[in-house]
Amino acid sequence: MANEMMNRNSDMLDRLNDWFGFPKDFFDEGNVKNIMQSDVAETDKDYIVKVDMPGMDKKDIKVTYKNSVLTISGSRTSFNKENDDNGNLLHQERSVGHIQRSYRIPDINAKEISAKDENGVLTVTLPKLSEQEEENSITIE
Repeated sequence: MANEMMNRNSDMLDRLNDWFGFPKDFFDEGNVKNIMQSDVAETDKDYIVKVDMPGMDKKDIKVTYKNSVLTISGSRTSFNKENDDNGNLLHQERSVGHIQRSYRIPDINAKEISAKDENGVLTVTLPKLSEQEEENSITIE
């Protein structure tokens, strides 16, 4: 009985998706398409953060590091081809707006942070502080 009810709900949502043109996973709670997809890697010398920033110009991407928090933000204001020849948008899936994401990454040599944007992927390299560079570190016995 419970399976039938769940299947009915699923069928109803599938029909709504088809009727209104929503993507198949529009109602899924796990839908993460609208956030910045990223990978964070660690080596002996640094952290490497790669973030998908599709459709954003370098001038519209901002990277800051303050109080052990790396913050990456970006804006997308327009696209080259938004309308058809008559000025009517027929279908739109690409979003316009501002996105931001923060990562807590402590003990970084902030003066040596570098970033590059290549093919819509932002790569930020955060060198770790060496033991000699660690500020405010004390040994408590």
